[in-house]
Amino acid sequence: MISDISPLLVGEDGFELLNIIIGISNIFCGVLFIALALPLVNDSVSMNRFYGVRFKKAFESEQNWYQINHYTAKWIIGCSFAMILLGFVVFLLPLEKGNYWVILLALAPLIFLMPAIVAGYRFARKL
Repeated sequence: MISDISPLLVGEDGFELLNIIIGISNIFCGVLFIALALPLVNDSVSMNRFYGVRFKKAFESEQNWYQINHYTAKWIIGCSFAMILLGFVVFLLPLEKGNYWVILLALAPLIFLMPAIVAGYRFARKL
């Protein structure tokens, strides 16, 4: 059954659909994360329970809210640019189904956000 699908994953030019799907999804997620982080960097999101970095320390004061969101959003933007770059690199990689790299590349949006979350949490603890 898998052998029936295999010809669909490789185009005539040898470019794999898997590369296209993972590359575009990483680029899209990177652009989306940047778009969501920009209002936080610009301090244009007031304290709320729906949008922004919601560590407990952020809700202690307005000043904490803006500082934590500003700092973490900068990290998110930096990590997102790296994710976008990875998305373009994926187009050049020889990916094969069942390879562990495929799983890691598919999970890249989550993996790339981890440094931003950890940095934001550490920053919040210092306030």
